Amino acid sequence: MSAYENLAARGVTRLCHFTKFQSLTHIIPSEAGVLASSSIRQDTKNVTDKERYDNELNYVCCSVQYPNSWFLKKAMQNNTDKLFKDWVVLYIDLSILNYKTAKFCPCNASRGSGAYINGNMEKVESIFETSVPTFQYPRSPKMLASCPTDGQAEILIKDSIPRECIIGIAVGSDDVAKRVYAMLKMYGVEQIPIYVAPDVITPNWSNMIKNGRRPDETMCVWSEEE
Repeated sequence: MSAYENLAARGVTRLCHFTKFQSLTHIIPSEAGVLASSSIRQDTKNVTDKERYDNELNYVCCSVQYPNSWFLKKAMQNNTDKLFKDWVVLYIDLSILNYKTAKFCPCNASRGSGAYINGNMEKVESIFETSVPTFQYPRSPKMLASCPTDGQAEILIKDSIPRECIIGIAVGSDDVAKRVYAMLKMYGVEQIPIYVAPDVITPNWSNMIKNGRRPDETMCVWSEEE
């Protein structure tokens, strides 16, 4: 089976990529969508992981089904921008794996300076094994099948994630949802669903999925006046 078929068979419906609300001003207007760090113009560069210890600057880092909320939490804490404090999670259509070069990692890709990154996507199912060598905790028997054993496991997409592959945006509050919608509407792409999902933005989802529960994600419905 292809990587897409393998993941879809486990119930995986999406990849996740988190970014600053501010970065949407560059992502949403462009059909190119999310660019790998090496492709971002210097005058607009606002890279979440400035260190990129994985050394994969030509790839966009994504997680499987839910975001790497531990790193997101750290990024929020390190954010010194007083104007743009909000973050969002982009939901990426899993079918991107059918036409984009990708790599995977059973843990955070930066671990060991990228030593655990694997370019053979036919082996991607190894991130769901009961015991993952790079992760000290065994997989919970109740854990949702669609979630990797280590919540920081990654799939890296080469070059970019086109805007057409963004199938949803998760935010932490109604206020942020309204601002995201206003931006989408301004650029004529208001068809992208917005979900208010506080437990997705934080690491709260981790304990939920280990017990077979999915965090709430409420899709916003807008009136014509909004």
